Amino acid sequence: MFKKLLFAIILISYTVQSQTYVKGTLDSEQNYTWVVLYQLKGAKLLYIKNATITNGEFSINFPENAAAGMYRLLYNQQNQGFVDFIYNNENVELKFDPENPFETVEFMTSEENKLFTSYLLESANWQQELDAYQISYFNMEGEEETSLLQSEYSNLLTKFNIFQTEFEKKAEEKLALHFIKANHKYYAPNLIKTPQNYLNSEKQHFFDFINFEDEVLLNSIFLSELITDYVFYLNGSDDVEVQNILYKNATKEVVDKIINTNLKSEIISTLLYAFSQVENTILVDFVIENYYNKLPENLKNKNTIFEIQEKVKLAIGKLAPEITWQENGTTKKLSELTTSNRYVVVFWSTSCSHCLSEMPQLYEFIKDKKDVNVIAIALEEDEIGFNEHTSKFEKWTNILGLKKWQNPIAKAYQINATPSYFVLDKNKNIIAKPDLFEDVKAFFTAY
Repeated sequence: MFKKLLFAIILISYTVQSQTYVKGTLDSEQNYTWVVLYQLKGAKLLYIKNATITNGEFSINFPENAAAGMYRLLYNQQNQGFVDFIYNNENVELKFDPENPFETVEFMTSEENKLFTSYLLESANWQQELDAYQISYFNMEGEEETSLLQSEYSNLLTKFNIFQTEFEKKAEEKLALHFIKANHKYYAPNLIKTPQNYLNSEKQHFFDFINFEDEVLLNSIFLSELITDYVFYLNGSDDVEVQNILYKNATKEVVDKIINTNLKSEIISTLLYAFSQVENTILVDFVIENYYNKLPENLKNKNTIFEIQEKVKLAIGKLAPEITWQENGTTKKLSELTTSNRYVVVFWSTSCSHCLSEMPQLYEFIKDKKDVNVIAIALEEDEIGFNEHTSKFEKWTNILGLKKWQNPIAKAYQINATPSYFVLDKNKNIIAKPDLFEDVKAFFTAY
């Protein structure tokens, strides 16, 4: 009996000791109430647990056999407030200012995170100083001054490389080593004269320190974020056509670098969501046709494509969703209208004070434009307000949209606020999506 009791005590003690956790303190006067723990894996955030923040403090136990890697504490979804940290089977205790987490985060425990955080902060300072030299060099002309600046830059670059090497030695046999190596930023041995040549060098060497077969990086969100940065922030142009060519080339470059099929699938999906977010239908179609459709069948997801297509179905250049209504006992369709060269589809509501202000202004502005037809859909719970107000807009096509937000037309146009405007050409393609009446007015004044 005594042996069994002793064994039970030892077992309980071992279980308690082996339970790892993350504890945090938010140094803020604002009242944050919850925090969610995610594992960052590939291009995905995998939900682990959530906890209540009480008096600025929280604690979350890691599940048994939780995988080592990069994790995220999300405490403000609306403003993307989060802190990322490394978990490697050790307790993690931290505190930070939630309004400025990157520069204020401090780890009381976890050698992995103390080292990596120190590296990130010091590396940022080195990079800021090196970048300042490069920017100064762009506008410098005197031979003596440029020579001196080049000499100072070379000395600073040598010290930066020593700093990088020393941190990699400190991180040996730690998970942090993988991220410290991958965060190493390339700097040219000599200052570069023009911004364009500098940008070319940045693009050429952007992935110099990245091992795309590193399992630790593959199992984190690091590669996904890095690739997104490369595609969107190092490939810019004011010319839309040139911009799309740059996007296509960058997409090909990064997809070709990825050997791991699962990661390639996740990166392609990430780029699809990113291009759909900015309603770039050309790139969405390009990525689907050239990369997504060529993935193995087991890595394709019909829901992904459906969500992407839903996001861009109302993009500029897309055919407007059909609108059907009854008029004097006859079924009418938007697609069959041939009365105008321009159409304004506006969703409004008699219970929306802003709408009641803007609709009369819109009516007065449009009423004498013979080549513009307004289709006004009033989203209502009943007919009372509709019957009272639409008599004032006799030149419009007025449609009663019962069930308000659940009305089929409103759902087809993804309406979640009123008023919402769409300007269509004579073929019913969307050519503008003004936010306010003043934007509608500006559009027609310009054209």
